[in-house]
Amino acid sequence: MTVRKSGPVFAIAVVVIAAAVAIAFVGAAGASDSAAVLEIEPEAAEAPPGETIHVAVEMASDGGYGGAGVERTAIGIEYDPDVLTVETIHRGPWMEQGNETEVVADADVDDEAGYVHIDQRRDPADGGATGNARLVTITFRVAEDADGTESTVAIADVESGLTNNWPLQTFTHDGSVSVSEGADVVDASPPDGPAVVGDANETSGGDGNGDPSAADGEGNDGSAEGTVDSIPSFGITAALVALFVGLFAGGLARRS
Repeated sequence: MTVRKSGPVFAIAVVVIAAAVAIAFVGAAGASDSAAVLEIEPEAAEAPPGETIHVAVEMASDGGYGGAGVERTAIGIEYDPDVLTVETIHRGPWMEQGNETEVVADADVDDEAGYVHIDQRRDPADGGATGNARLVTITFRVAEDADGTESTVAIADVESGLTNNWPLQTFTHDGSVSVSEGADVVDASPPDGPAVVGDANETSGGDGNGDPSAADGEGNDGSAEGTVDSIPSFGITAALVALFVGLFAGGLARRS
């Protein structure tokens, strides 16, 4: 007995498979397009014992597929507590980019462990933030007995998400602080934004509202090296795959 295949049913099955492939491509696009670079500025800071220095974290991201911006970013900073002690933490203007909104920032400092955790989010997200600017500035006091030492300043425990609920893939570049008697201070430009740890009413210049145009002040420009290019081709590829498979299925149906 010969069983004839149903052309229309087969065609529908192929179209369903094509739709699943398209969805997978779009999902991959959403993930692949979501990336950010975070780096310590300056990469190699220098200071004499007892000095106060500024170390910044710069962030660069074009957001995600479909124009989704960054809604939240949290980072940890690891350092040698025998060399450095946190004095103040100021948030930068990064999360202020995009549509005007409120930025909520929290920070926890554990100087005994040499660890800081800073969490910033937009409330409401309102499209999220994208761009290249300073995320946070940490002001350290160098220990009086730290001559001849060096502390790594490392970015850890990064959590960042987009307004479309996709996580943000991150790439980090760490820095260091070298301590030497008589050394000239090499550090980031002073913070220009609201204090998260320190005097709650303190701002170090600017309007205190995280204006991106006043992010860096004088001195080092603190710009992150390299931005992340968006990848719009994934969505186009998905559409072409779906179209091709749909046309192929239609041809099979007509032959049946």
